[in-house]
Amino acid sequence: MDDYLLTFETDEEGEQVFVHGDPAGLEYFAKRLLEIAGKAKAGDFPHEHYFTNEWGGNELSSEQQSEKGRLINHVKVYGWPTVDGGRPYSKT
Repeated sequence: MDDYLLTFETDEEGEQVFVHGDPAGLEYFAKRLLEIAGKAKAGDFPHEHYFTNEWGGNELSSEQQSEKGRLINHVKVYGWPTVDGGRPYSKT
């Protein structure tokens, strides 16, 4: 993992998501989000995975930042070309 802090955590009920990051970690994630947005704007359907080391990646930190929270080991970000999101493409 690079030398930055970036974690995603939920509260105990899983109803809230908390993002913890130092400046380098937040800049890394912001850059990746802008790249996804650019691809979606061009009509693509990008997605990216972010994992902790324990889950085979190096994009997310493994150190939980809240005593009551639950660390998320895998975050998947989707980019959609329109405000309709993935609904037109789901098989539900």
